Amino acid sequence: MLKMFRLGGNMNTNRILGLALSLVFAGSLSAQTQSQMFQRVGVVGDSLSQGFFGVTVEKKTQDWAYPVLVSKQAGASVSYNVLKGPFVNLEDVLKWDCGIFCIAESIIGGNGSTVSLPTHAGITGAEYTSLLKTSGKCEDITATKQEKEWYWAKWYWYTYRWVTVADCQEPDKFHRFGLRDAGTQAQVMEKVKPTFLFGSAGANHVLCTALHTSTDCLDETRFKRDIREFFRRMSAMGSLQGGVLFTVPNVTAIAFLENYKDPNGRANYTGLKAFFRNSVSDPNQVLDANEISTISTFLNMLNNEIKAQAATMRFAVADLRVIFDDLKENGRPIRSESGWSPGNARANWPLPNQPGVFGLDGVHPNMYGHSLFANELIKAINTRYGYSIPQVSEYTAWYYDSLNRNPVDLKKFLTENIFGQAISWVISIFT
Repeated sequence: MLKMFRLGGNMNTNRILGLALSLVFAGSLSAQTQSQMFQRVGVVGDSLSQGFFGVTVEKKTQDWAYPVLVSKQAGASVSYNVLKGPFVNLEDVLKWDCGIFCIAESIIGGNGSTVSLPTHAGITGAEYTSLLKTSGKCEDITATKQEKEWYWAKWYWYTYRWVTVADCQEPDKFHRFGLRDAGTQAQVMEKVKPTFLFGSAGANHVLCTALHTSTDCLDETRFKRDIREFFRRMSAMGSLQGGVLFTVPNVTAIAFLENYKDPNGRANYTGLKAFFRNSVSDPNQVLDANEISTISTFLNMLNNEIKAQAATMRFAVADLRVIFDDLKENGRPIRSESGWSPGNARANWPLPNQPGVFGLDGVHPNMYGHSLFANELIKAINTRYGYSIPQVSEYTAWYYDSLNRNPVDLKKFLTENIFGQAISWVISIFT
């Protein structure tokens, strides 16, 4: 069609051509009804997509993950392997709702129920590299090693030669229980062939800096290589009509980190430390000003790449970095239908008389936080595709969020409770 037109005419002609092309493009977007777009929903991603909070994954947390909430609001559904661990729901433990046997069972982990081919394949800890390489059976399906192969060179001469074979190392429990025999997240999507994709897995490429207070994990080359390869494969399926991505918020502003000033005035001992540390005894335990600047530069690159992929795929994109900055600065009002409000939610875990969006690990959203997250994606999808998907009731999510209704001050617990002090000491030794 474009070959029928020749640019370079007068300005009015070019304007008419531009208008015609924009109408064709807009028409192609609106041609898909909401039911057609969400006919078959596919999900890849990380802990945010799988529903990790309380330091574990289980059915009651998976049911509140953003792809599940948004899909329900859009009149669709997703299927996934239900987990019961590994690790424990920290909130349940601190509220004495999970005893010794419950803790032991959770640490071991397992499946509550399974499906042969999940349409929701998001896994805690994943990034674009593991979307391509990590299955429920192998840490890296592309890994190889050299092995001796014995053979008879002659009837009297038994010898060996070195051959290349697969090197399948067992993955973590989240991948084992979440993916089982279905393949990698990318392979699962190629089997499902979704019409709509939740495709975000960028956070762990940079969140690692906050969790380990180090910039050693940053790898721009690997990130760009693998995100581009993943979306190349998704585009090649030919089934996708749309999808949604989101940018990564400022990871140095999460509740997991708090400001620390070295008593001796040393710059490399001053900055951001993990909340559970009472002090800093090594520069590796803090993100100093130079490291924070490096993270900010990397984050800008990462988010620009995510936006570029969204534009190429014609996906909706929610700028969660901007939204989180506003939440950090101004809070998020919570109101019932009658107008009553428990206050503005802040970018922290809930405290008495102060709602919050984080769970007790200071990294992942709580139930209310997931509803807020889902609504921002719904807004982006509606704006991009012209739909009217209704939002999740954030007040209802807050009301049924036991952590927001009955807060646990984890910082106070770790510093004033003897059991908490013991936990804090163990964490500081092994992290």
